[in-house]
Amino acid sequence: MKKFVPVLLAALLLAACNNENKIVIKGTFTEPSEGKVYLDQSEVDRGTRVDSAEIKKGKFKFEAEITGPEFYQVRFPDNEFVGLLAMPGEKISIQFGKSPLAMNYTVQGSPGSEDIRMLDQHLLVTKTRLDSVRNIYSSLSNDELAVRGPELEKAFVSIVDEQRKFNIKFVIENISSMSAIQALYQRLDENTYVLYQPRDLQYLKIVSDSLSVRYPVSRHVRALKENVTSELNRMYIDRMANLASKLPETNTTPELPDINGKMTSVSSLRGKWVLVSFWSTTSAESMNELPMLRSIYADYHKKGLEIFQVSLDPDQERWKNVVRFEEIPWISVREADPQNPVYSRVMNITSLPSNLLYDPQGNIVNTNLTGRNLLIRMDQIFNK
Repeated sequence: MKKFVPVLLAALLLAACNNENKIVIKGTFTEPSEGKVYLDQSEVDRGTRVDSAEIKKGKFKFEAEITGPEFYQVRFPDNEFVGLLAMPGEKISIQFGKSPLAMNYTVQGSPGSEDIRMLDQHLLVTKTRLDSVRNIYSSLSNDELAVRGPELEKAFVSIVDEQRKFNIKFVIENISSMSAIQALYQRLDENTYVLYQPRDLQYLKIVSDSLSVRYPVSRHVRALKENVTSELNRMYIDRMANLASKLPETNTTPELPDINGKMTSVSSLRGKWVLVSFWSTTSAESMNELPMLRSIYADYHKKGLEIFQVSLDPDQERWKNVVRFEEIPWISVREADPQNPVYSRVMNITSLPSNLLYDPQGNIVNTNLTGRNLLIRMDQIFNK
């Protein structure tokens, strides 16, 4: 008999683990209802059907195994749906009233799903208000628009601003909750996010940082983090392009001297891909990056790549000696005054090494290219 005790204990532990990861979603209707209902697993920009069930006697049920927070939609054939945020072990009960179902349901057993209900219903009210303003606007004659148009436009902007402030307040109060992701990505229409202003990127950043600590393996959190990085990169490039358009040519692509005093600028390299690498011989990280740059240069120089390396060494002779000793084959120049570096300041360089990539037309297309990301980008460009 004793031989079976370990086996029984293992089975009990496995069952306990399964129960911890299992979620149950039950739905009931206060009004007669029948047909099919679907369970979709939700991403930011799409949904994937994972199950379906028949509504029998006004009830349905789903069961699933999850290991972390998951977003779902309970969807009906007429495209009505409600959103859920399920956590492992939750037993979620949804009570549906009359149509539209999204505005007439309650949810119990899932605090995250209750947050989603509140966010979605608030947004639906906002959309209804905006549609009302649009309808009035489109019904007016030109003469009427001249009188009422400005008032209606002001009302429209005010409604949008109210929704934006609501989402910001929710995000700030729920920084460590997965439901904050829903608030970040809600849309007023197919092309307009509620948090649409450039400065709203800060809210994506703080939520990403907070959730990355709490849910480091969640694919939703990883996707948010990648999106933040992409948006920051795009904003940085846009800012650089805007700044470049307002500054003299000598400020954005200055001529800098190499170890022999020859003056060279990035603008003189049009027609090539140019990796601009900011470094210093006193930076251990910069020196450690040299072998990788040497390998990249050997692989891709003949295919159209040039490296334009900008030194911020305070000691000019040390920089010259290292360039000679390392036999650096690419363009190596130095800021004329490393204490007040013109090019580096314009490019907002705050750490070393830092790499920017210019396309053959002279546009900055990538920033923060280091390590594996740099190797992948070079492969994408030259080995496609």
